[in-house]
Amino acid sequence: MDNKKKTGSYYTPTRLANLVTDYCLVRLAGQADISIIEPSVGDGAFLSSISNSVHLPNFNSVNLTIVEKNEEEINKALQIPLNPNIQLQSFNEDYLEFHFRDNNRYSLYLGNPPYVKKTLLDEEHKNLAKLIHAEKLLSDKSINNIWTSFVVSGVSKLADNGMMALILPLELLQVKFTEEIRNLLKAEFQRMEIFTFNELQFQECKGQDTVLLIGYKQHENAGTFYTNISSLDDLENGNYVFNRNTAVSDSDKKWTHHLITPEEYEFLESIKSRLNLVSHHLNNKPGIVTAANKFFIVNRDTVEQFNLHNYIRPIVQKGFFVNGSISFNDNNFQNLVNGNKPAYLLDFNPMEDNQITEDISTYLAAGVEMDLPNGFKCKQRNKWYQVNNIAEIPAAFFFKRAHEYPKLIRNDANVLVTDSAYKIEMINGFELNNFIYSFYNSLTLAYAELEGRYYGGGVLELTPNEFRILPVPYTVCNNFAEYEIAFANKNSIQDVLTQNNYAILNGSLGLSVEEINRIELIRQQLINKRQRN
Repeated sequence: MDNKKKTGSYYTPTRLANLVTDYCLVRLAGQADISIIEPSVGDGAFLSSISNSVHLPNFNSVNLTIVEKNEEEINKALQIPLNPNIQLQSFNEDYLEFHFRDNNRYSLYLGNPPYVKKTLLDEEHKNLAKLIHAEKLLSDKSINNIWTSFVVSGVSKLADNGMMALILPLELLQVKFTEEIRNLLKAEFQRMEIFTFNELQFQECKGQDTVLLIGYKQHENAGTFYTNISSLDDLENGNYVFNRNTAVSDSDKKWTHHLITPEEYEFLESIKSRLNLVSHHLNNKPGIVTAANKFFIVNRDTVEQFNLHNYIRPIVQKGFFVNGSISFNDNNFQNLVNGNKPAYLLDFNPMEDNQITEDISTYLAAGVEMDLPNGFKCKQRNKWYQVNNIAEIPAAFFFKRAHEYPKLIRNDANVLVTDSAYKIEMINGFELNNFIYSFYNSLTLAYAELEGRYYGGGVLELTPNEFRILPVPYTVCNNFAEYEIAFANKNSIQDVLTQNNYAILNGSLGLSVEEINRIELIRQQLINKRQRN
């Protein structure tokens, strides 16, 4: 594992390491002798911060243990001048192995664990991770990235009055696989403090948002507290306020619900409780999984070059191709074709072996050269080049990723869609046009921000389950054609909400203008957080 993607080595900026270290040492100052462990020392940012902290004189002794499997990195860290008050032990080994032979308990478990997806781990590390999670009775589902094993290990390494301080990906707050981790943390810590940041702390990590988690095994002021840091200046100067949302903390809700105040959360929930959810109105299924869109979804030139006309079906590959409308028609599809965009799915399912022409054989050979037959999904097929589960054409599709707002599109062009979207079929008794109209209101879109998760660049993503639980104030649209035109001509989604919020939210719920404006302000606040405005 010789690159950052495989090693997960995104080193902590010096200023952030200094601030986190000082924050912790101040809160440990009541103890005469402390012990600290950093499980992934990397380039030694936290080691340096501890050694240089102005708070070290508060302790009689500081025992510091550092672990790092990369020999070059730990040797670099060991060159850092140490305060004489520190007794250092260093271990050049894999922390997941170190976990099982270290029986010590520490005052502080501190650091920035590596970020490596499960798919990039070898079997040995997967098994070690499983064993660590199993110690706390967690399932394999909670292992999707190596950083979770460091969190679980840290919980077991703390003394009865110990602290944990870890810089973690935003995934901790917002994804399903970390739900067990969140429940473990709530059970193990009397108090937790969660810091989110407006500023990116790791510029080289493809826009990965991070959080600072502080956990206290014992604390006189118990609970889960959340705060957002506009800049590191605010953290340094104490210019922030903790919010405590008991309704979220005591439930299985995502911790991203802490992005709004307890009063705002209770306000939204009181309205949501009066509404049916997306799942009440429709069924959604994943789009087509090709396993290699660049090969199986082609443009007009490729169709012509390899004479593929008998084996193509129109398809929308991604939300970027549908622009800003709420419908996708024949003209829209033809514009993709004329623009030489990939708009045709290669459906070789009807093709018999004796129908493979020389041109098609040449094209398939290019796929073999790309090693597609050995890909996981292609290997599951009877013939690697026959995309399976090309189902019926959906009435509409919802794209799971969005930037300004989620895209729900009526399929007037009768095209297929890839797994970048969910296929939509209405349940009897509900009309598609009414649902699309009703979906675009500030309340539903605010919950899309709360229930979804966001990634680098401010991209919002909703899983099928997250989409299904959005509240929708279902309202009849008396003139959908007019609405469709206005939507297509908007400058931003704000124009649509300004025009229709009252009709939808007052008409279905009787909300006042003041209440509707409050919902919209919360929505804007959430979007600003996601997009770092």
